[in-house]
Amino acid sequence: MSATQNPRNQAVIVTGAARGIGRAIALRFALEGARVAAVDILADELAELCACETALSRIVAVEADISTPEGAREATNRALEALGGHVDVIVNNAGIEHRAPIASHEADAWRRVMAINLDAPFFIVQTALPALLAADAPAIVNIASTARIGFFGQPAYDTSKGGLVTLTRSMANELGREGVRVNAVAPGFIATNMVADDPKITAIGEKQVRLQPLQRMGKPEEVAAAVVWLASSNASYITGQTLHVDGGWVRI
Repeated sequence: MSATQNPRNQAVIVTGAARGIGRAIALRFALEGARVAAVDILADELAELCACETALSRIVAVEADISTPEGAREATNRALEALGGHVDVIVNNAGIEHRAPIASHEADAWRRVMAINLDAPFFIVQTALPALLAADAPAIVNIASTARIGFFGQPAYDTSKGGLVTLTRSMANELGREGVRVNAVAPGFIATNMVADDPKITAIGEKQVRLQPLQRMGKPEEVAAAVVWLASSNASYITGQTLHVDGGWVRI
């Protein structure tokens, strides 16, 4: 397989694409000339994304719930169909958070966080693998988090993102011999709806950014730029890595 694929030629699946980082990723790929299947459960926001001028008619909505293996597989097959059976890049961005201390963390909430943040990326890649292997320079980018180092009161989210980093390495090791590159991007505190809608997260973010070199929250577009770069031939000799887009906060 060659490593000449650039965004303008790519067919891309992005999960969690209706808002925040996922939306920015879908739009950036579209601006670069890619065809994008945007997967999300938020129908109205998906429709708005596809209708916006920046989408350039290159983004198609795939409304789906990926919280079960069956749902993840169905969403993947529908996304592949929308892309004409081809895919060059998969971006596993969909994720949810549940904040609760260990002593009172509900079992259902733990399982749902794991299902969306960790299980879905596995089943999506597994389902799309035959199409990926047929691509010229296939790439997978998983959206992890700096939270994988462990924060107070969010054990499920932190564990799921740590697991996603390990899954990234495992996939890279196994699929590299087939020509598939697999990397992760770990955003720090990014100015998204999930942050803005929760005063506690906002307060934590404002405190954290004062401790990091750039001393500001990141923008979804800055994460999107890193994802598109990792998926391009400019990163053709990079696999199994986690790129931190966090203003320099994680330095280990």
